[in-house]
Amino acid sequence: MSFTTALPSERVRFPLRPRLRARTAVTAARLLTRLAPHRLERALTRIARGAVPATEAQATNARELVLSTSLMMNGHRSCLPRSVAIALTCRIRGTWPTWCVGTLMSPPFSPHAWVEAQDRLIGEKGDHASWARLITVAAPEPLTGSRAASSTQ
Repeated sequence: MSFTTALPSERVRFPLRPRLRARTAVTAARLLTRLAPHRLERALTRIARGAVPATEAQATNARELVLSTSLMMNGHRSCLPRSVAIALTCRIRGTWPTWCVGTLMSPPFSPHAWVEAQDRLIGEKGDHASWARLITVAAPEPLTGSRAASSTQ
């Protein structure tokens, strides 16, 4: 079965340095997605350490950058490497979106991977009610109050 896909005509042209960073993230994502799911989750959790939560604008910009860097990331079946590449592109900039893997809640139950920022799906159709999350890697909570004091002792 084949799909006819049209790429958007209003592609944003990014400067060289951000494109090289995104290309690095795409390459790393291709390697990371070969890991078993629990190892991928563990690796992304470690990578997310020290990052601040990404805003919707930052995550959207990272998605556009990844999609403009690699044609492979525009495919229907490339949601896992695309979502990992978006998260890694954000991480290069010091932020981290919420990376999710789940399934559609209604038939046909199809697996999918996506990123979220500020409780919004980035570049995806539907809403949170449409998806059941199975694996989630969010930016770590900053230490505040008594938690910060107890961790320094």
